[in-house]
Amino acid sequence: MKPAHEFSNWFLGTWTWAVCAFIVAPLIFVVAVSFTPLDHISLPSGGLSLRWYQQMWDHTEFLGAAANSMLIAVLAACTAMVLGVLSAIASVRYRFAWLQPLRFFVTSPLFIPMVMIGLAVLTFFSTLGISSNVLRLYVGHAAVTLPYVFRTVSTSLAGFDLNQEYAARNLGASALDTFFLITLPQIAPGIFAGGIFALIVSFDNVGISIFLTGSQFTTLPVELFTYASYSNDPMTAAISVVMILVSMITIGLIEWIFGLNKLMRV
Repeated sequence: MKPAHEFSNWFLGTWTWAVCAFIVAPLIFVVAVSFTPLDHISLPSGGLSLRWYQQMWDHTEFLGAAANSMLIAVLAACTAMVLGVLSAIASVRYRFAWLQPLRFFVTSPLFIPMVMIGLAVLTFFSTLGISSNVLRLYVGHAAVTLPYVFRTVSTSLAGFDLNQEYAARNLGASALDTFFLITLPQIAPGIFAGGIFALIVSFDNVGISIFLTGSQFTTLPVELFTYASYSNDPMTAAISVVMILVSMITIGLIEWIFGLNKLMRV
């Protein structure tokens, strides 16, 4: 009979592989469907084809929606980086009465359903009489991406040696000079990683965007969702594969340049 710890290790390993298979298996199916030569969603038979990747570039609505998604993602990520750095510094460095509410407020988009956030933003702007789809998307995406920058920067600040700042201040540096010359360069990898995560989350978001887009301005995930609702061809699979590859390449670059273990250390 195996000892209890060996059984627990076996069970944990089996469960981990089962979860990974559950997550990866649908992605493998999507990749396979994207190479089918047939006119409907099915596994490739009779050889592989790139026809749906080629036809993807002929649909200008997808290209325009992708440009819109990138614009909103860049604006939201930049805003999240600024607000995330400020809130992380306040959370890690200072102790005040509203510290816990601040942390709860900043990280709340992680556990509030996307649909509720999108509906809340839509209701808020409708109450104010603001009909700009771009502004609504920008605010909603900035809010939902803020926690990613906050968490990575907070982790970087937690391992920062404050004696460096004290030494700089004793040598005559101002608080602003100390931040830009001493603190910022050392937490920059955390800021960069958080910004990349924010960019990916914003670009791939559909839960919030589906409430906030309009006929004049839409994003790629929403355009893809709309297209899939009335079309049964494998082009949706091809576009999905491209979006997955972009996210994987981005994460791979972060790992190669900085190392995720270093950025996410506690």
